[in-house]
This record gives sequence, structure tokens and C-alpha cells, in this order.
Amino acid sequence: MWYELQPLSVAVGWAVFGLVLFEYGLLRNTRQFRFQAYVALAAAFGRIFFANLTAGNPGEFWGPRMYSVLPLTLIFFFVYAQLGPDEASIRDDRRLHFDDLLGYVGTGSIVALLYFQFANDWLVTAWAVVVFVLFGVALLLKRSMFLHQGILLIVGTSARVMHNLFGASYFSGGDWTGGYFVLGSAVAVMLACLPFAFRLRDRLKAQAPMNRLMGAVVRHPEQFMFFAPVLLFTLMLALKMRAGMVTVAWGIEGVLIMLLALAVSERSYRLTGLTLLLVCVGRIMVRDAWGLAPRDRYITFIILGAALLLVSLLYSKYRDAIRQFL
Repeated sequence: MWYELQPLSVAVGWAVFGLVLFEYGLLRNTRQFRFQAYVALAAAFGRIFFANLTAGNPGEFWGPRMYSVLPLTLIFFFVYAQLGPDEASIRDDRRLHFDDLLGYVGTGSIVALLYFQFANDWLVTAWAVVVFVLFGVALLLKRSMFLHQGILLIVGTSARVMHNLFGASYFSGGDWTGGYFVLGSAVAVMLACLPFAFRLRDRLKAQAPMNRLMGAVVRHPEQFMFFAPVLLFTLMLALKMRAGMVTVAWGIEGVLIMLLALAVSERSYRLTGLTLLLVCVGRIMVRDAWGLAPRDRYITFIILGAALLLVSLLYSKYRDAIRQFL
């Protein structure tokens, strides 16, 4: 296959060969054929980084990059679907975590394809959509592996947003790549994962206890799906807004976070909103009251005062509910 097939077809040929080996090994209950299949599938995944992902023209939606990688993704997940926990004949395969390998390889091929397929600005939104799908699949199929992948990808998405916010490279002259709609859409998709995250948290609480580090990371996905988009959105406002309106934007964001905290009864969310409002007050005292133009100063004082008054009213109205999740 290496010498006979075209460069773009080598990975596909290896993947099909691995699929045939796996199905034969599963039919005949032959472990060695299945293990050889995993080697062939892993080799096919590695091959796409050398030939398939860089094929075609930049920005081309349907081209050799797309139609040579998507079949591999389907094969990876098709094999993974047959490595279920109810199959007694593949106990050794699961013991060696080949099922996790195929699951990570399938998701990794999608993430890599999006990296080369989308422009730099919209990549964060595409990856956020993948996170949303992973959380939904983890909840639907009751597979914790997809939750782990979603958490890892949210870290990668946040790092990519930081890359966009603070410049494309050391040699770039600007400090911003993207606009409100680009990053705002990614933040909105991340926050849309919160319903899935809360249901996954409730399900994980009923399971057997894990070690302390794994429990802290996996058992609280709602913390990842809140703090990552909030931090990114706060940094975007600091970099994108006019200097006189940063405090106003942060004050409005703090009020929205408080409303969300009251809606879901989450203490960490409430403390985040209060911290952001206190940062706004400190910013006014240290900088805005002395360095802003008169019009911006008046707008900042009025809007932030209204935000603090609204939060005070919310505390007075929902005092009993707030005490329950202190």
C-alpha cells in the first residue's frame, strides 16, 4: 500500500485494512488480528498529519482534505462502537485500553481536521461546537471518555483564544485577532454546555469515588464550562472595549453572572460575580475617577451604581435562597 497507493490514499488504505483485520479478528475471536488492526488504525491516524491534512487549498470546504480524512473518522468510531463493555470476547482489548485509543483517535482526527479547515479566527468556535457535542454524547451514551475529551478540548480552546487575544506570534504587531462575534459565538457555545455539565456532575456523584485529583477535575465539569468562557469574555472586554467603557462592560457582566448564579444556585458563580463588581469599584477609585473624560466618568458612575443597586436588591429579595448555598 505504501508504494502502490497515491499519497492521499495511503491513510485510507491502512484504515480499511485495519477495519478488515478487526472484523475478521472479532468474527474468529482471534486477539492477534485485532491487535494488528489497532496498529494499522493508529498508523493511519498518524499518516494524515503528513499528507492529508495539508492537501487542498486554504479555505476550501470540500476538497481532498475533507474527503480523505472523514472516512477515517467514521472507521475509527465504527470500530470503537464495537468495543462495548458488554462484549466478553474483547475483554483483553478493553483491559489494554484500545477502546479509549480508538475514541481519542476519532475525536483527534476531527479536531485536527477543523484546525486545518477553518480560518484562525473561527477555529475557536468550531472547537467549542465539538466540546458541546462531546458533552452531549457523554450524557447520552454514558461514556465518561467523551467527558474527559471535552474537558481537554476546552483547555485547548481556551489556549487558542488566548493565542488570538494576545497576538498570533512573537513577531505580530497587533494584540487582537478576531471580533466580538467570533469570540462571542465561542463563549456562547461554551456556556450552552452548562446544562449538560450539571447533569453529568449529578451522575458522577452517584458513581464510585475516584482518586482526589481525578475527582477534582472530572466531577465538576460545570466549573470548567463556566470559568473558561467567563475568563475569556472578560479578557476580550479588557482588550477590545474603549478604555473608558471597560469598567462599564465588566459591571454589566458581573450583574449577568449574579443572575446566572441565582438561577442555578451555584456559590462559585456568585462569588465570581461579586469579585468582578468589586474589581470594578476598585478600578473606579484607582483609575477611572481620575483619568477618564467627564462623559465617560459620568456614564461609568451611573451604570456601575445601578449595577450595584440591582445586586443589592437581588440579595435582599433572595436572601433565604442565597443562605442555602453559602
